[in-house]
Amino acid sequence: MKSEKVEPVVVLGGGIAGITAALELSRAGVPAALVEKSPFFGGRAAGFCCKATDVCQKCGACLVEQSLRDLQAAPGLTFYTHTELVARSSENGLHRLTLKSQPRVIDPQLCFDCGLCLDECPAPGAILSAASAENHPRYAVNPAACLHFQDGSCQRCQEVCPAQAIDLAQPESVVELTTPSLILATGYQPAAPACRATYANDALANVITGKDLEEMLRRGEPLVRPGDGRRVRRVAFIQCVGSRDQEHPYCSRVCCAYGLRLARLIRHRWPECKVSTFYMDLQNVGPDPENFEAAARQEIELIRALPGDVTATADGSLKLRFLDETKGRALFRVADLVVLAVGIAPGPENARLADLLHLKLTPEGFLKEGANGSRAEAPGIFLAGTATGPQSILECIAQATQSVRQARQYLEAKT
Repeated sequence: MKSEKVEPVVVLGGGIAGITAALELSRAGVPAALVEKSPFFGGRAAGFCCKATDVCQKCGACLVEQSLRDLQAAPGLTFYTHTELVARSSENGLHRLTLKSQPRVIDPQLCFDCGLCLDECPAPGAILSAASAENHPRYAVNPAACLHFQDGSCQRCQEVCPAQAIDLAQPESVVELTTPSLILATGYQPAAPACRATYANDALANVITGKDLEEMLRRGEPLVRPGDGRRVRRVAFIQCVGSRDQEHPYCSRVCCAYGLRLARLIRHRWPECKVSTFYMDLQNVGPDPENFEAAARQEIELIRALPGDVTATADGSLKLRFLDETKGRALFRVADLVVLAVGIAPGPENARLADLLHLKLTPEGFLKEGANGSRAEAPGIFLAGTATGPQSILECIAQATQSVRQARQYLEAKT
């Protein structure tokens, strides 16, 4: 099934930067299409938890939820989820984009988000669930893992759906969008923890990433060890995992902020828990960084060193060895849970998109901005968010707003 449409602006990427761009265009009365590769809007930030203690920690997670709510009511927007850009050509200042969408298996008009499809599905990963309830439907079928799309052997989700909202016979579709202006907000991927094999390997069951902890706290789960379910009383955070190393020589900038905020949140929710944070240097956090750091030092142990290794003890705890430079000797800490503050790596599609859209990459692999900030060197293309490098939620929002302003100026100049 193929269709053709014309849009004044197409936004690629439905994370916080892409959503912000779409909302700004809607408020300005500029019709736009918002295209997201996954089945859900919100991006990685939709899985972040609120880190408020007795006061707001200014993490920005609530802004994602609010933006998702605003998106559903915004006029003039066309949404494409589970959709990716597969081809592009240009002529007379227009971009002709070919988008391929996965089958629309779940009907949003009929689905009431009961979750029975997820409960009954026999294939891991075949039914996906959105982190945020602001997405509807909150569930989606992943054809890459679904047994029906592999060999036709299963229709369990369709059989059990009480609303008859699931139709596995739905085909994939292709749409051609023609647009003079394109905003790329395609995001990032977390650096692989395996880049620090001494911290992350199969033998260390009680080592998790900051993303894992975010999702655990967002769901309101108890703080327990994933290896055996025992209650956690000692937590160690290790900063700069996937940042400032040979593979990722840059600073990811946001890791100190989310690591320290999560550490303080743990101390707030579980005051009996002891928390240590290992770091090289601390980035400024929040609008009042000096007071934030002072408060953090009162609540958690800050150790300016990175562990040389992490080993499992007989009871499943973790022993961290590090060098105390002031004493010139090795010291140890024992933790029930180790949290790796993983950095920001370039999006996996950056190289393909750069080739497709005639863009340049930075030495680190991010999309390269032009001389005018968020405007790329290719005409009519603008960049926003972590596609261009590490940024916080607030920085993504600010850059997306700037991209829209430049895109509107570009459109006005063409008329």
